[in-house]
Amino acid sequence: MHIVEHSIIDRPASKVWPFIIAAEYFQLWNTKIISLEAKGQFLLNQPFMTRYRMNGKEMQCISTVTALENERLLEIQHTNYVSNKDNSQLSVCERITLKEWAHRTIVTKDVEVKHHQVPWILIPLIWLTMKFGKPVEPDKLKQMCEANA
Repeated sequence: MHIVEHSIIDRPASKVWPFIIAAEYFQLWNTKIISLEAKGQFLLNQPFMTRYRMNGKEMQCISTVTALENERLLEIQHTNYVSNKDNSQLSVCERITLKEWAHRTIVTKDVEVKHHQVPWILIPLIWLTMKFGKPVEPDKLKQMCEANA
């Protein structure tokens, strides 16, 4: 299952990148994160623990930075989930790409979920809900980047 979000930030990629690469900022704009053990800038192949809240349930996993390209790409793989349910096979790949265009940055957040234990018949319904029924919330990353001129 893929969930893709795009946002256009009225800043060049060099001004957006620090909010992507710094663990402390990443946690502030990623509203599903409760806590993460990483500090400072993410490093390639860096493992760390992450606690998420998804659909009102807390989950803990091991996260690893699997791809990193300066001012362009951050990819984090989340595996070995621990929760009240048996989600140990759950695997989530979070890929954030930046593309600069006319002094603006297009940020694409692509989340791929594997081994989610959701019946295949419900996946189109989830996709439709995420695409069209999702409550409109302010984009925290956009707000943070544009507030810091």
